[in-house]
Amino acid sequence: MRIVWVVPLVLLAAFLLAIQFVAGIALRSDAQTGSWVRLVPEPLALRIEQLDPRLPLPPALRLVLARRALERDDLEVAQAYIERLPQSPDRLALAGRLAELRGDGAASLRAYLAAGDLDDVERRVDALAAQQRFDRALVLQNAIVARLRTDPTQTDALAQAYYELGQLDEARSWRLRIFSPPRYGAEAQAAAAYAEAVALAPLSERYLIAYGNQLLNVKRGAEAERTFARAYDIDPASPEPLVGLGEAAFRRGNVATARSYLERARKAGPQDAAVARLARELGV
Repeated sequence: MRIVWVVPLVLLAAFLLAIQFVAGIALRSDAQTGSWVRLVPEPLALRIEQLDPRLPLPPALRLVLARRALERDDLEVAQAYIERLPQSPDRLALAGRLAELRGDGAASLRAYLAAGDLDDVERRVDALAAQQRFDRALVLQNAIVARLRTDPTQTDALAQAYYELGQLDEARSWRLRIFSPPRYGAEAQAAAAYAEAVALAPLSERYLIAYGNQLLNVKRGAEAERTFARAYDIDPASPEPLVGLGEAAFRRGNVATARSYLERARKAGPQDAAVARLARELGV
């Protein structure tokens, strides 16, 4: 009778040791120098990592092997591991990465959003913006905003998402024909996004300055002045609110007041780029 129990126990122990061995191989890049896994030849390690995904591997190990397959662009093996993972945010994130490597941007982003992996979506937004593909970037940034709005604990992140949405709309407006309805629309959308950021984080000087500048762009000078004044109250030592107030004064034709604000801004930040910009506008 003892043999009946011993054989399954031996087999189980052997299986667990094999799993531990495979896990060690899969994680060898993180192992310390001198560890036994560092001594395993690369070709052998690669063969071990390409175990048949149909084997009864633990989900945690399957996750590691899927990530390793993605790292070496072995997409078929990665897909086989991912398909056998239980439903989870980790599986969705891996599926998003797999779709991205295959060039299927839409599927990739659906998976990232479903996983709640906003960092990867933001990375895609940054890449699209760098390529000046603002329409696609705005679709994704709006998706980030929509996701964050469902979580009342994400107020700061939502404010930042609205700010970045405004940045994208503002950048898009610069590429549109001046005095055209599309440009006016993009500028108004940027102002609206900045307004949301300010409402969520009313003590952020950066959001206030961005909002004030955009209010000037959409010819809402009085509101811009009030916004810059709020920013000044938050940080009187900063030159940017003073530059904004000077810009607003200049646009309503009060050159003397604009120069007064410029002098104060120069004292606060003589090397500040915004100060130099206002000085050029005033010709001083």
